[in-house]
Amino acid sequence: MEAPIAYPDYRRYRERTDLFTGTTAYAAPVPLGVTLGGRSERIWGHLVSASYFSTLGVRPAWGSFFSSEEEQTGRSPNVVVSYRYWQNHLGSDLKALGKSLRVNGQPCTIIGIAPPEFQGASPMVYGADLWLPVSVGGRLAPELADQTLERHDRAIFHMVGRLPAGVSSSRAEAALDALARQLEQENGDPDRDQKGGRVRLLPGGKLLPIRQQDLPVVTGFMTLLGGMILLIACANVVNMTLARAMDRRKEIAIRLALGAGRARLIRQLLTESMLVAVSAGVLGFLLATWLMHLGSQEKLPTPMPLTFNFAPDARVIWFTIALTGLTGLLFGLAPALQATRPDLTPALKEGGQVRLCRHRRLNLRNLLVLSEVAGSLALLMIMGFMVIGHRSMVGLDLGFDPARLALISVDPIRDGYSGGRAADFLPKLLNRVKEMPSVAAASFADTVPMTMMGQPRVTFAAEGPGETKSIHLGTKHAVERDFFNTMGIPILRGRGFRKEDEANGSMAVIISEKLAQVCWKGEDPLGRRIELGTEGVATFSVIVNGGADRSPRLTGKTQLLEVVGVAKNVRDGLNLVAADAPPVLYLPLHPADYAQPGLLGVTLIVRGAPGADALGAARREIAAMDDGLTPFNARLMTEEIADLLFPVQVALWTYGCIGIFGLILASAGLAGVTAYSVTQRRKEIGIRVALGARSTDVLGLVMKEGAVLIGVGAILGIAGALAGIRVLSAVLAQIARTSGTSTSDPMLIVGTPLLLAALALLACYLPARQSMRIDPIESLRDE
Repeated sequence: MEAPIAYPDYRRYRERTDLFTGTTAYAAPVPLGVTLGGRSERIWGHLVSASYFSTLGVRPAWGSFFSSEEEQTGRSPNVVVSYRYWQNHLGSDLKALGKSLRVNGQPCTIIGIAPPEFQGASPMVYGADLWLPVSVGGRLAPELADQTLERHDRAIFHMVGRLPAGVSSSRAEAALDALARQLEQENGDPDRDQKGGRVRLLPGGKLLPIRQQDLPVVTGFMTLLGGMILLIACANVVNMTLARAMDRRKEIAIRLALGAGRARLIRQLLTESMLVAVSAGVLGFLLATWLMHLGSQEKLPTPMPLTFNFAPDARVIWFTIALTGLTGLLFGLAPALQATRPDLTPALKEGGQVRLCRHRRLNLRNLLVLSEVAGSLALLMIMGFMVIGHRSMVGLDLGFDPARLALISVDPIRDGYSGGRAADFLPKLLNRVKEMPSVAAASFADTVPMTMMGQPRVTFAAEGPGETKSIHLGTKHAVERDFFNTMGIPILRGRGFRKEDEANGSMAVIISEKLAQVCWKGEDPLGRRIELGTEGVATFSVIVNGGADRSPRLTGKTQLLEVVGVAKNVRDGLNLVAADAPPVLYLPLHPADYAQPGLLGVTLIVRGAPGADALGAARREIAAMDDGLTPFNARLMTEEIADLLFPVQVALWTYGCIGIFGLILASAGLAGVTAYSVTQRRKEIGIRVALGARSTDVLGLVMKEGAVLIGVGAILGIAGALAGIRVLSAVLAQIARTSGTSTSDPMLIVGTPLLLAALALLACYLPARQSMRIDPIESLRDE
């Protein structure tokens, strides 16, 4: 299912044995503090139902997986480890089976090792190295505290089901949707009367689960780029094939005059083009395989380890074979047909190819060059739109000062602390860090802006005129009172948090400029009330009860807050392509928050004194207070931002290289056609020189043809680029947001065509210079 569900709802869904041959539920991602050999570290895992591995069709490499009895509470906890974890941490020792592993301060018995390459049900989104049964309880897994398995308002589980033969996904989706509506009525869900679907099924067994109908949207952009590159390259090959066929014009004419069949000559020429296509296909496949191998070894800068296997499978091989054969056939057939249809009389004459024309006719080769110029310019401009759009993200105002700012996360609960002990320890730690001479300021926060893991999204209601309320979605941070001073986020109106705001039951909230603008549109927000939904909070995606397509509503319990300050807007780390900063609510950290850590525990934010190693000093202070506490994810804010911008940098290089490659292909095609034109017109040029034409006249004659093609191609390319980016923006919101800042850039609109024209004219000029050196005596001499 697309959206997470509550565990009691999963129990009802799995009863539909007519729809599924097997089902499982898992909570992910789950951070786990693992102690092994006196060394503790942070590991990501899943909390799973007993049927997890059997439903996914996974067999253990060694040992066994969970049995049906695992869902009974009170059992001694067992754990399954990934093959990667077994190799890297357990030394590939089979004696590890049956041994104890301390997870979140509790002993767990290793009963099985997952097979190689298996990283979980959704490895690209929620990779895992440990799997624990849902029966472990809240003491070992805070996610299961407060009777999570019995509550309908804790939608944290992802469901996977295996459909039997004969049951379509649409039928299963309709039946589950009806059951979901029934559950809403039984549980008194406030959203029960809202229209729209409740259940959406996604295909399993994928790195990233995407509906079949959404695949063209996801893959269409890169497919279009690859197709444009392929067409430009094929146009070059066709031009070279045409040039070669023209050189063999007399040979083909003689063969036809002697009685050779046209079909036989076409087969011969097609065989030659297919040999070229097959050779290029083999070399291209080997190069792509090598690049994919390098890409599979790259370690992405993400908090959760992501492993990509880009090794081509049988489908890629068959696609390469089919594409190679198709391009060789289609782009070899046109030159073959044209070459075997010559006018025999002039072709057999010595001077049959001499034509004195002021203007060259628009033949197939010129049409191909025209398409190359138009296609490469359209490709270059589309890439320019994307590159400039991505570069604008890098220069955005973050809203805070990242200089000398360091982050380090601690999670006492997952290191075995009780809630009360954690609430007592963390304020003492913060006070000790603040007193260090190497630290200028320090604070705690549950999540921090501009981080890889994102921030919790919440639904809230803002009071309007009279009794009216408006419902919105926003980002929430729970922060210690010195957070704004430490981060360098200015308070624009009102005040920051005070010590009394951190007491349980406090109503104070600080909002961002964007939130004040969205809710009150220029009116004074100070003293206004906000009603905050306390359920349905997600770190990676907005979870609205009933599915992602429904409008936000307040459900379950709510918390009433009063606006005491307005802070400057801060960028959202996982939504850099958004035009504006998101609405943000800042709540004070209460003692109860220390006992309920999020995915990243509690983040200690430290601003170092000039020239001081504040991060190292904070590490040493944590170890001095409790060497059993394991700090993790320690990094400088500048490093965090660089890692966050890594996908943007990859996109910049990718789009830039694609655009440059297309430009090179087009320039090479123009140069080749111009060189061939000079060769074919040697006798014509010799006659013109003999009749008194100057070298500059000859050069202008040759360059004029290329200039006309470049000019017409540039006009078509600009129109195609603007139309293409609008069509892509209408289909893909990501491209609309990225290119929205660049489509009116004058440097791009004017500079890109000028760049292409300059390079294309240079590509024409270099071979055209040969026409100035042609000796009329040599060119007019009989062969």
